Amino acid sequence: MHDFHLHLARLSNPESIADELNRRGYHYVDVGCEPWEWAKVRDLKRAEVNCTENRAEKNRAAYGIHPMIAEKVTEEDFATLRKFLESDTDAQVGEAGLDRRFPGYEPGGVQETVFRRQAELALELGRDLQIHCVGDYMRIVKVLREAGFKTSPHDNSTATVNAPRPVFHRFGGDISAVRAGIELGALFSLHADSFRKKSTAAAIPLIPADSVRFETDADESYSERLAGTGCAPTAIEIAEALIRDLGDVQRLYELAIKGA
Repeated sequence: MHDFHLHLARLSNPESIADELNRRGYHYVDVGCEPWEWAKVRDLKRAEVNCTENRAEKNRAAYGIHPMIAEKVTEEDFATLRKFLESDTDAQVGEAGLDRRFPGYEPGGVQETVFRRQAELALELGRDLQIHCVGDYMRIVKVLREAGFKTSPHDNSTATVNAPRPVFHRFGGDISAVRAGIELGALFSLHADSFRKKSTAAAIPLIPADSVRFETDADESYSERLAGTGCAPTAIEIAEALIRDLGDVQRLYELAIKGA
């Protein structure tokens, strides 16, 4: 199994969870979307590589600046972000993007500036770009094109880190977003929420199968939800929940394709 977007550093007892996931053959992209997470994500990846020789081939890190903190980001943060990415040539950029729930969302605002800089960085370093969008997908596409992402032949089966791709994390767009994303060679990372909105559910069968990925987007709220009113969940309980939830997303996708 491969979880294309989770926040391991935000889960309780992440080192033990990483060990448990490794034991169960569950692999992932571990995303750090605020500066305080980056070192934790890096250190977790180092520990995983030391644990299993082929670990780096199956797990990746992602370092980025989420739109929720765009107004607080500094030039020092951007410089540090570059250092983390340059020190890990397998890492993705992000998550980065636009979110109408947070300050600076207006056209030309700080969210757009911060997103554009990360898109340009992904292109410069040849990295995939994990994209967060709560709002306007076509505005995201416009920024990507202006940053330099170009129409790309559809061949995601052989793409490498030297062929940067937009990754629509927790995809929630419609048919127009799918069509625009396909033109840019994008990957579409599906979450259980992707199937709840009618316009997104209708668009999912149009995505080429080799451009589809699955994710849990698990973060601190995931641990809290599992805990309920009881004790904090164990690493085994969290690992089992992740396996179950990612499997549910895959089954929702299979049903969507069959019903198309």
